[in-house]
Amino acid sequence: MKDENTNDQRLEALFSEALSPKPTQEETEQAWQEFIHNRRQMKQKRLPYWAMASVAAVLVLCIVLWPMLNKGSLQEIQVFASLSVPTQTTIVEEGQQVIVSTPAQQTTTVLLSDGTEVLLNANSRLEYPKEFSGGQRSVTLTGEARFHVTKDTRHPFIVHTQQIQTQVLGTVFDVKAYPQGTPDVTLYEGKVAVSLNGEEVGQTLQPGEQATIDNNGRLQLTQATPDKGKWAEGEFVFDDQQLMTVMQEIASWYNVSVVFRSRPLLEERIYFRMNREQQLEKVLEVLNDIGIARFEQAGGKVIVRP
Repeated sequence: MKDENTNDQRLEALFSEALSPKPTQEETEQAWQEFIHNRRQMKQKRLPYWAMASVAAVLVLCIVLWPMLNKGSLQEIQVFASLSVPTQTTIVEEGQQVIVSTPAQQTTTVLLSDGTEVLLNANSRLEYPKEFSGGQRSVTLTGEARFHVTKDTRHPFIVHTQQIQTQVLGTVFDVKAYPQGTPDVTLYEGKVAVSLNGEEVGQTLQPGEQATIDNNGRLQLTQATPDKGKWAEGEFVFDDQQLMTVMQEIASWYNVSVVFRSRPLLEERIYFRMNREQQLEKVLEVLNDIGIARFEQAGGKVIVRP
C-alpha cells in the first residue's frame, strides 16, 4: 500500500513538470547570455596556454625554415674586389711623369733612369719621373712590384704606397699594396727602412724579413715565408698559408672578385703550387680537388663555400 502511494506521488510530480508553463522569452535570453559569459571565462583561462603553444610552434617553424629561406642571402665576406685596369700594358706620359699600368695575368719590366729595374706584377700601376732630380729618387706604386735598386748613397730610393713608405739605398725587395688587402714589404738583399705614412722614423728590415700592418694599425716585422717571392718566377706557391691570403693572391693575378660564404674558411691553411699561366678555371679545379672547400665561379666572381 505504501509503495502504491509513493508511485502515485512520483507520477503526479512528472505530470506537474510536464504541464508547467514554458519559460518566457526573457528567461530564455537571460539563460543564453549566462551561457555565453561562462564560455568566455573558460576561454580566458585557457588563453595563456594556447598562446604559449602558438609561440612555441612559430619558433620551431622559424628554426626549421630559416636556413632554407636565408639560403639566397648568406653573408658574403669579400677578400678582393676586381679592379679597373687596362686590357694590355699601357705607358702614359704626363709632363715629366711616366705611368705604367698592367692588365690581369701579365707582368712587365720597367727600367728607370738611374738603372733601377722594376718587375711590375699584374693589375699594378707604377708612377715615376723620366729623370730623377733632387736629393732622392721617388716612385709611387699601386699593386705589387719587385725592385732591384741601383745603389746611390747620396740619393735614397723611396717607394710610396697608400699606407707604407719604403726607403732604400741599394737592394732587392718586394712591395705589395693592392687597394684591398694588407700591404707588406719583403726584403731579399740589402737593407730598407719601412714607415707608415706620416712617420719620420721607420723600422729597418734585414734580408728575409717582412713588414706588415697589424690589427692595431702598427708596423709588424716577421720572417718571410720561403714561397713569398715566387710570383716573380711565374708560380703560385703557398706553403701552409691561410686560404684568405691564397685567394687574395690568385684574385690579384686574374683580377677577379672573391667572396667567402664561411668565415672559418678564411683561416684554413693550405699547401698549393701551380704555374700562373694556367687559366683560372683550371686553378679552381685543382683547388676543388684538395677538398678543403668548394670553389666556383658565379655572377662574375669566385665564391668559396663549405
